[in-house]
Amino acid sequence: MSALTAETALQLISVAREYAATLDTPMAFAIVDAGGHPVAMLRMDGASLLAATTVLAKARTAVFCQRPTHVTVERASRFPEVWSSLASTAVPPLLLSMGGFPLECHGQIVGGFASSGGSGEQDIEVSQQALEAWTHVQEIAR
Repeated sequence: MSALTAETALQLISVAREYAATLDTPMAFAIVDAGGHPVAMLRMDGASLLAATTVLAKARTAVFCQRPTHVTVERASRFPEVWSSLASTAVPPLLLSMGGFPLECHGQIVGGFASSGGSGEQDIEVSQQALEAWTHVQEIAR
């Protein structure tokens, strides 16, 4: 099993940063481990301070809910009372926002990646670039 290392986290963030630059959208990126603890984070020059604050919560939400955050956003809209009770008890905070994805290795969630600072669709698109790089890292490790 390939571990989520700081080196790998920085590689994924580099991929996402380069892609965000092609969109001319300054963003923030975060990777957390399976417990929701930060492994690596980067705020591009010009990215909003709010993006830097929310990106960790997005990555944690992907890990704790074990699904992409855009799926959690959709489910929460159907069951707001359930989400409200979950969110009010979560420490650290969870966030209903698009752009967070769990990182899996051999069927196990080993962490989460998130992008923040663009539109929700841009956050998803940029994060998906990092997920493709993660898949490539896993294939090399086999």
